Amino acid sequence: MAENGLYDVLRMGISSLRAQSRAIETVGRNMANVNNPTYARQRVIFGDVSPTGGASVGVDVIEVQQVRDVLLDRQLVREKSGAAALEAETAAYERGEAAMGETISNVRDPNLAATTGGNSLTNAMAGFFGAARQLSVDPTNSTQKQMFVQTAKTMTERFQFSNDRLAEVQADLTDQVSNDTDKANLLLTTIKELNLMIASQESETGTKALTLRDQRQARVEDLAQVMNFKTTTLPDAPNQIQITATSASGVDTVILSGGTTLETLAFAGAALRVVSSNTALTLTGGSTKGLLTARDGALQTLRNSLNLLAKQMVTSVNAAYNPSGTGQNFFDPAGTNASSIQLASGLTGLNVRASVAGGAAGDSSVAQAISKLDIRSFSSTSGDAINGTMGESYSAAISLFSYSLSQSRMNHENQTGVLNIVRGQRESTSGVSLDEEAAELMKFQRAYQASARVISVVDQMLDIVVNSMGRG
Repeated sequence: MAENGLYDVLRMGISSLRAQSRAIETVGRNMANVNNPTYARQRVIFGDVSPTGGASVGVDVIEVQQVRDVLLDRQLVREKSGAAALEAETAAYERGEAAMGETISNVRDPNLAATTGGNSLTNAMAGFFGAARQLSVDPTNSTQKQMFVQTAKTMTERFQFSNDRLAEVQADLTDQVSNDTDKANLLLTTIKELNLMIASQESETGTKALTLRDQRQARVEDLAQVMNFKTTTLPDAPNQIQITATSASGVDTVILSGGTTLETLAFAGAALRVVSSNTALTLTGGSTKGLLTARDGALQTLRNSLNLLAKQMVTSVNAAYNPSGTGQNFFDPAGTNASSIQLASGLTGLNVRASVAGGAAGDSSVAQAISKLDIRSFSSTSGDAINGTMGESYSAAISLFSYSLSQSRMNHENQTGVLNIVRGQRESTSGVSLDEEAAELMKFQRAYQASARVISVVDQMLDIVVNSMGRG
């Protein structure tokens, strides 16, 4: 062996032992993390040891790589952001449904929804107009008068209850957005720290900080569930990432860059903003987007509809009860929305009238006029607050809310399906397969055994050379 003597062969065997041992260690790490969703499978890259460029003098581990597809990682981040937005929006609508104390039918046609529940506003209005009809039949009956006033009071309380509970849900959603903003700031800080740690470790060791990179990717995906953004690698520092969000004017705004730039986000009630520049961000994904969509969308629309219905109820009933406008009103004329609707001060079952003031005994014209409001069709073009009958107006409001809930649920199901597909694609690329790792383990084990056998044979040959060839 002119070029590779026994000692060179020994060195090759030793370097192969080290390399195969490193490979076995990597396989073991993969198998240990088989159930770790944030872990990307690692593989060993072998290379010749040939310092002079001549014949190989052994094998070494050049690098341990992560098996990652950057495009799949980015797509998964986007899909997670979209799914989180729809999940939060759906949950918010379901909370609104529960807050009203009514079960709203789940339909995909905005004209077909209905509510169920003995305490629904629909039942309260029906009870009020039904009591008015009963009073018109027997206008002097004190029990019917008491019932008329009581059902009116029940209806006003139901208006107030529905409005107040929806307002509470909106306030809760606002608080949740604030909490999510704090979470986003914490995640951004963590990502910045991981950027610094990755840069430091890779600079010192010359090898990739794979565990830290896994942790950073996991935090990026956590952030995606709060808000949408774009990630890019820095041209002058490939191991560092930059995060940008789109402003309301459509401009990309840097909120994190490597380990140097870190912006603080704040929520002031209407939009997420970058504190340093007061730049409002346009959100298209993440739980923050879903919460704000629900709060300012279908929930607010339902409250607005309740306010208009309450206003129409107050003005119409008062016009029928006090046609001259100079006498006692039935409802407080100042309470023209769902939160303030209430009976006029001093109105009781003892003094409520079934006829106009000074009407003849047995006259029930007022009670009849109020009872007919149940079937009267209103029109906003004529100056009314609603369109259609009062029942139809409320049914339309509930139908629109039900449609929003149904669409949100359907969209969330569809988005979850897309997310699962992308997650499966990434799992097939970056995930750990125990079958594959078992095969790799066997391969590296055999290579290790072969390297050990080479060392053993060289050791025996050297023993012969040293101890036997010098004997006479």
